[in-house]
Amino acid sequence: MIPIKHILFLVSGVSSFIIFYMGLVNYLTAIESSTGMILLIFATVVASGTLLSTVYISKSITTPIEKLAQNMTEFSKTNKIRVKKLINTNIKEIYELNENFESMGQKVEETISVQKEYVEKLKEIDRKKAEFSSMVSHELKTPLVPILGYVQMLQKQELMGELNKQQLDAVDEIYLSALKLQRLIGDILTTQKLDLGKLEFSQENINITKLLNSIIKDFTPGTNQKNIRIIKDNTENIIILSDKDRINQVFSNLIKNAIDFVESEKGQITIGAKNDKEFVKFFVKDNGVGISETNQKEIFKKFYQIDTSTSRKRNGSGLGLAICKGITEGLGGKIWVESKENIGTTFYFEIPKQSIKVNNKK
Repeated sequence: MIPIKHILFLVSGVSSFIIFYMGLVNYLTAIESSTGMILLIFATVVASGTLLSTVYISKSITTPIEKLAQNMTEFSKTNKIRVKKLINTNIKEIYELNENFESMGQKVEETISVQKEYVEKLKEIDRKKAEFSSMVSHELKTPLVPILGYVQMLQKQELMGELNKQQLDAVDEIYLSALKLQRLIGDILTTQKLDLGKLEFSQENINITKLLNSIIKDFTPGTNQKNIRIIKDNTENIIILSDKDRINQVFSNLIKNAIDFVESEKGQITIGAKNDKEFVKFFVKDNGVGISETNQKEIFKKFYQIDTSTSRKRNGSGLGLAICKGITEGLGGKIWVESKENIGTTFYFEIPKQSIKVNNKK
């Protein structure tokens, strides 16, 4: 791109040459030499004035504009103005433009400085949160291990002696409470890692049919105890490359949620998977109480719980569905719900057949 001052000099030079040339021609062709001389002198003066005006305009207008443009270009690349008050000009508008530009630059620099301080503070907060999570993991989980171990020994009466029914009930209650606390700590730590972007994911080839069979086998004792049916709806042989443990974790949270919201004796939970081009669509379906449209918009938020008699009895953490959402999104998928009150609920989540090499560390 040609600088404006070069264009001015070019136009001015051509114009001056034309004016001088016309004066010279008039001088050479004039009948009276005095008249020709006057015209030549006039043409010389006009040509010289044109050149001098061009120099003045270049110095007063184009040079300051070019310097201002250079400052703006440098500022757009570095967000800094290295030299203040660089432009000297008598043109009021250019002077004011330069002043405004410098003022804007200073404010932008101040804003960037404040933002950097804010980012550093956020990093420090995240670091402290991570340290706190680690401390919680150690200080709370460590005592639970021997508690669960001793309770299990008490449940095996041949090891610790016979207990009456009331004592056994108390031991069972202790065991269930300890398990609930263990799950709660696990949920809090998983949520913390998701928030910090530090939840790790792995990859392996997964046979979906075998995965579903394994999940049903794990949950059958609990569902049988409540007389709830859990069945599989999957006839396709699907193999995907993803994180088996994380997918299992999503299924577990969704199934536990379904168990809590279906009626004993009549409850039925169906799990399955469908092949859908580049994704596999998993689902957990139940015939429970259903979820209202209002609650459907909120249930994936952390600590959100549906206010029903069932939810009050189960006293969950409100983190399970938020964790499901974080995991599915971390694996490159998504999760959603379809439900009708008093009819049932189906949770769907899609996972790519070949997940991106996901490692959610930041």
